[in-house]
Amino acid sequence: MRLKGVFSILTIFSLILVSTTVVLAQEQEKKGKQPQVSTAPVLQEQLVYSWNVFDGKTYTAGFIPKSEDTIYLIANKDNAISAKKTLVYFWPITGKYMAGWKTLNEDVDGTLEILKDGKVIKRLKKEDNVLYYPEGYWGEKALFYKDEEARKQYKKYKKALDDYYNALKKYYEARIEYRKKLDKFFKEVKKRREAGEKGPLNIEIPKEPQPPKGPNFYVTEPKKDYIINLPPGKYRIRVRARDKTIVEGSEKNLFVFTSRRTRGVGYEIIPGNRWTKKEQCNDPASIIYAAGKNVLYFRPYFQDEYNELYHNKLMDPQNTGRVENWKWVHTDPIKDVILLFYGRGNLLSKIVEKPYIVQQIPGPELGYNILEYNKKDFPYKHPTFSGYQLVLTEKLPREGYLIYLEKKGESTTMPKSKREIRIVKKENANFLYCLSIFPLVVGGIIFVTRWRRLR
Repeated sequence: MRLKGVFSILTIFSLILVSTTVVLAQEQEKKGKQPQVSTAPVLQEQLVYSWNVFDGKTYTAGFIPKSEDTIYLIANKDNAISAKKTLVYFWPITGKYMAGWKTLNEDVDGTLEILKDGKVIKRLKKEDNVLYYPEGYWGEKALFYKDEEARKQYKKYKKALDDYYNALKKYYEARIEYRKKLDKFFKEVKKRREAGEKGPLNIEIPKEPQPPKGPNFYVTEPKKDYIINLPPGKYRIRVRARDKTIVEGSEKNLFVFTSRRTRGVGYEIIPGNRWTKKEQCNDPASIIYAAGKNVLYFRPYFQDEYNELYHNKLMDPQNTGRVENWKWVHTDPIKDVILLFYGRGNLLSKIVEKPYIVQQIPGPELGYNILEYNKKDFPYKHPTFSGYQLVLTEKLPREGYLIYLEKKGESTTMPKSKREIRIVKKENANFLYCLSIFPLVVGGIIFVTRWRRLR
């Protein structure tokens, strides 16, 4: 009876709410107005800090809004930071503040002062700086250059780009000449065949020109920022304007930290059945589980261990984390190694690194194939990724397997590179669903029994 009373009250309340909404909507229609719902974010002009900071592996761009009072940086690394005025708004979908750089992006002039224990220890002026990507813009690594070296690297890139465009222009001109020669060649062949000439014709076939290759590296355009490079510690920063006053809103805490452990070995794992869902196995005590027939592509990295909260705040000041936790961060890919696959104490295979290309399967299935890359079959494409391919079959026993890394030309395995792999069988997997449903069935029986007693 009590449940029926509660449901009755909720039903009456819902009817009142719906009828009130209908009446208000009708009144709006009578007045010739349509109900409006505003979804535009509220913009607020703020002084923020934008940056390119070293994240342990490469450089990450971001900004810190007014709501955050501490900037986190990795020690003994160059970090570019600037004070700017922009429009900031709260975006409910992500639950974070966003910057409207396209609407307002105004530099704040002045000198950046760094304080420690209340005393100014450094005064910084803005310097030219660039990011150098040795493997191209989409590469995994970026190098930081400042001042004269930054301008030198950018000039080097501009020259390589100009040389490429000049070579491309000559290539297009050569293509036009090639087509003319090719037409002339076919006309000559046709003419001589029609004249009754048989056998091979002593005519030189025109050679098709090859397109030039663009620069294999990329350099960003120089920009001016404050370059901060500090040892670990707690600091405070502020911007002093030309009139010697402190710019309002420019004072922030600065926390500079370093890694706890370095040069560990971690793995990025690309499953063959879902190559876009990359996984990581960084802790040497972690176990890799593989179900049934599968193909795994391993990419080994050196890694450093950072405090979770500090590193998360470095990547995004509005991020969260726990100060008691630690996380491994991949730094540099490990090259010139062989992946050893062991089973039951025996070496099953030695796997070398190879480039692979991912090809989408045409049609509604939206599948893909991962193929070994070579220039002959894919002359105008680049490999999608490189890795060590480990093929696991359903016939393998469920006993644990091990992988190690071994330096080429050496017989010793790399420390901290050991990982255990366990094969998970799919036979009788339906019983797992029965076990998971059992608590729900028991709970349902208890609920129905109590409900009947209440009645």
